[in-house]
Amino acid sequence: MSDPLATADFYKKLGFGVLDTGPLDPEHPLLIITHDGRPALMVQGQESLRQLLPSMPPGIGCSGIHYFTVADFDATVERIRPLVDVVTDTVANHDRTGREFFFRDPDGYILGIFGPDDIDAFKQQTEST
Repeated sequence: MSDPLATADFYKKLGFGVLDTGPLDPEHPLLIITHDGRPALMVQGQESLRQLLPSMPPGIGCSGIHYFTVADFDATVERIRPLVDVVTDTVANHDRTGREFFFRDPDGYILGIFGPDDIDAFKQQTEST
């Protein structure tokens, strides 16, 4: 994370919650991004991460895409689209059970918004696993 305050502001503008580990410490920034009141991501600087996980190879920081599931996909995407760097606009997900929207955060990570066609069925499926 290059600028912890900018990263915090970015996520707040999108409607996410942001918890910090005390006053944001530029030497060891650590943010917990919340979605629907629950922790969803932890974002921290490379140096701080390497102190926590010294065996992690250089260049590795994040792998994969972080998804946020929302009940009202259209409203969420319309609200955040003007605030983000869009990577891929609305597309059907791989198994055609909903739609996805991908964007980049200030540190270059790609995030996805997923809107299932049937949010209640999705919740039941994820709660039973």
